Amino acid sequence: MIKQLFLICLFCSYIFALEFKVGSYNVGNLFDASYDGTEYYDFDVSKNAYWDEHKYKQKLKNISKVLKDAKLDIVVLQEIENSFVLKQLQNNLPMYKYKFFYKRPGSPIGISIFSRYKIVASKLLHLPPNRKKSRDILKSTIKIDGKNFIIFSTHFRSKRAPESHRIAYAIAINNEIKNLQITTDYIIIGDLNSNYDEYKTIKHQKRLNNTSGITGINHILNTIYKDIFVTKSFIQTTKPYFQKLHYNTWLDVKKTSRFSYRYKQTNQTPDNILLSYGVFDNKDISYVDGSFTTFKPKYLYSNGKINKRYSDHLPIYASFDTQKKWKQNTNTNTKNSIRYLYTIDVLEKPVKLDNITVIYKKQKGTIIQDQKGDTIYLYKCSENLKLNHNYNLTINTIKDYYGLTEITKISKIKLLGISKSSLKSRYIDTKIDDIQNKKYQSRIIDNISGVYKKKYLYYRYKNEEQKIRLYFADKTKKPKQNSRTTLKAKRLSIYYGKMQIVID
Repeated sequence: MIKQLFLICLFCSYIFALEFKVGSYNVGNLFDASYDGTEYYDFDVSKNAYWDEHKYKQKLKNISKVLKDAKLDIVVLQEIENSFVLKQLQNNLPMYKYKFFYKRPGSPIGISIFSRYKIVASKLLHLPPNRKKSRDILKSTIKIDGKNFIIFSTHFRSKRAPESHRIAYAIAINNEIKNLQITTDYIIIGDLNSNYDEYKTIKHQKRLNNTSGITGINHILNTIYKDIFVTKSFIQTTKPYFQKLHYNTWLDVKKTSRFSYRYKQTNQTPDNILLSYGVFDNKDISYVDGSFTTFKPKYLYSNGKINKRYSDHLPIYASFDTQKKWKQNTNTNTKNSIRYLYTIDVLEKPVKLDNITVIYKKQKGTIIQDQKGDTIYLYKCSENLKLNHNYNLTINTIKDYYGLTEITKISKIKLLGISKSSLKSRYIDTKIDDIQNKKYQSRIIDNISGVYKKKYLYYRYKNEEQKIRLYFADKTKKPKQNSRTTLKAKRLSIYYGKMQIVID
């Protein structure tokens, strides 16, 4: 009888466990058609004919459609002009019973939240008053299935300002979370105007880097530890850093799909959801592993472009559950493959590769290929590998070098013999394959001709002129300007999101 009661209670706990979705959406300046003197120039109806009542109502309709279709239970919104606009939006979205809006006096836009669940407490974290263009941070405590869930909703300064301005937001949040219990379930969410890997790129952006490479998202909010991304297992097991570390949910998405914004045809991740230790501790509210995604139906995103009639950002969201147990999803089918290495940022366990072939080898670098045809670059760790030979080996460490995935440590090397295939049979055909496609990083091209001009090779692909950057390890090997050149057996690489040919 006792056993039966236990099973009934356990079954009921699963039935009544509540899964809910939390999202963020920068709606792209949702202003009404009334003048109050704080509008951006484009939305000042007293001076500019660009904005009017018709455009406002259409924008309101568009944003309402997105939120209806996304079916989010809680959503934080950026770039809402005022509480009147938020109320108008709520009238179209009756499922959201609870809302909050705040903006600084004189500010064009504020911070907002919609929720199906009761907001039991709201607190504003104020930025220094001398930061006139800064927006304060909203701390919302929401009661879900009898449990408290804290959301830090924020909209960091844009990159018109240097990184020190964004660090001010991160410090304000950090100061608040120091007062929380280690097991508190909270997330940091919103438009942080920072890429998930901001620390990798800011060092080369002089206009932004007034902080010696320190970033708000990575260093202050601790989504990295010793220049390595914080992983789910790391945040659960590393003491005494529980409360400071955060896991960035962008790591749950394959690299090529990481974007909620596009700038000059490159993927950007200004919108972020950062997870605390509490949502991994098997108590109260838990993160649903792998649930983070970008909401991008065809009417919002198609042919590589975001439909700006809605917004220049895409919504993001993640799911959470009131079940106590958190379980990590594992994909064992493709783990021991080169393709798997391109989907992760940190190698938590060694990966064994069988029957791979060395198809390219220079002093510092080697390229290997597996039986599926996938290739990857090895840097300074392949001295014992021979060209056109087959091996079994174990991958111990990988690294992202400005977009290029590299293997930096290997072990357990077992020679299988000489490959039966010729090296040329493994090269890609530049007449058929588009070498600008990022999937071809670390592939070998052969016999491509074109004109060298100002660091680029101008060549023809499918009767259209294309250009690709050439990188010369030895600058003396550069051809003369405007001269015609033919490249043979060269490797394709990627740097800051753009493909290039490397002449080692």
